[in-house]
Order: sequence, then structure tokens, then C-alpha cells
Amino acid sequence: MAGLLSQAGEITVGRGLSSRGYIIEVTASPSGGWSVIATNTKGISCMVDAGEAWQAVLPEPPPLPEVNQ
Repeated sequence: MAGLLSQAGEITVGRGLSSRGYIIEVTASPSGGWSVIATNTKGISCMVDAGEAWQAVLPEPPPLPEVNQ
């Protein structure tokens, strides 16, 4: 699976643990391609979905504290 993703130019942009115990990994490429991969506790991975037009979303910064004058 890693070879397929590297050929597509994708790198890991996020991962988490699902409620079913799978590690979910999202990969994306600079050209907008993306993939979602699930890995079970035995280390077996499966591509769940893939697509195009990926857009990274950055969290908004916290508000600045108020300054009392």
C-alpha cells in the first residue's frame, strides 16, 4: 500500500483511532489526490476510498486576549 501511495505522491496528513478499533489514515498529494486507509489490529490495511480535489483546512487561531487600557 505504501508503494501505491508514494507513486501517487501522497503523504499522511492525518490519522486517528476509530470507534471500532481501526487506525484510520488520510493521505493527500500536492496535486489534490487523497486516500483513506483503515488498518486493523492485525496490521492488515484496506483502502476505504480515494479521490481528488483535496483541500487542507487549517484551524482558526484562538482570539487574542482583550487588552484593558
